[in-house]
Amino acid sequence: MKELGHRFNEKWLKLLHSAEINTLFAVSVLEDGRKGKVFADDEDNPSSIYIRNNYGMSLIYGDALNQGYIKELRSYLLNLDKERVGIEWLQVYPHTLGNIIEDILGNDLLKKSSDEAYNPLVTEENNKVLEFQRINYLFNHDRFISMNSELKNGDYQILVTPKEVYNHTEGSVIPKVFWNDYEDFIHKGMGFTVLAEDNTPASTAFASFVIGNKLEIGIETNENMRGAGYGTKAGAALIEYCLKNDFEPVWSCHSGNIKSRKLAEKLGFEEIRRIPYYRLPV
Repeated sequence: MKELGHRFNEKWLKLLHSAEINTLFAVSVLEDGRKGKVFADDEDNPSSIYIRNNYGMSLIYGDALNQGYIKELRSYLLNLDKERVGIEWLQVYPHTLGNIIEDILGNDLLKKSSDEAYNPLVTEENNKVLEFQRINYLFNHDRFISMNSELKNGDYQILVTPKEVYNHTEGSVIPKVFWNDYEDFIHKGMGFTVLAEDNTPASTAFASFVIGNKLEIGIETNENMRGAGYGTKAGAALIEYCLKNDFEPVWSCHSGNIKSRKLAEKLGFEEIRRIPYYRLPV
């Protein structure tokens, strides 16, 4: 595939916005190439487009794959040329592309059950493509309001995520992965950090993507403070910000992230769809 600039942005933006799945991570790349890259099977008249953001999520969009591209796709999915240096999570749209992936991978594709937790330490799966599901949620305002009084219980302090927390938070879902710098984050996004009793940052909920009136939520909790409800409190603060500023809260996660699924339900989100979600090997 060939890397594209912005010549096809308007065309593909319209298609992505019309998709029935959450494509905010891909839209953010088309609207701001600094957050990822865009490739196509044909430079002048592409039938399929491949979008990858810097977080390690990607999307193949298109319903026509030529034979040359299918061969190239198999090599990329299995990382036969060792081009990929980190784990990647791939979505495809429309869903019929999943049948093509299943055909070209054969025994190199392992399908996971809907409630199987993701374990990156299973070494015998390192060279396989794992098929989980990408779960899209819909925010239920009434459900959140009814639960929010419980979310506010306890003695804790919450504040707009300060620059020091932005710069030094460690983990897999952190603001600095999604934004260019703190000024970009505060100007175009938002985040709230819950402090523990000793004023240690316990959990941060932040806007990972903001497209139009949609704000997708990311949450990272200090590894030593998980299970105490800090992530729920941070998430509730960000949702309240969304409601006050006319943003629609958005939540998606892969089926193997059981903790994220449970947290989504606590915050008033309801599952609306699942699509194949492929973990590509390094």
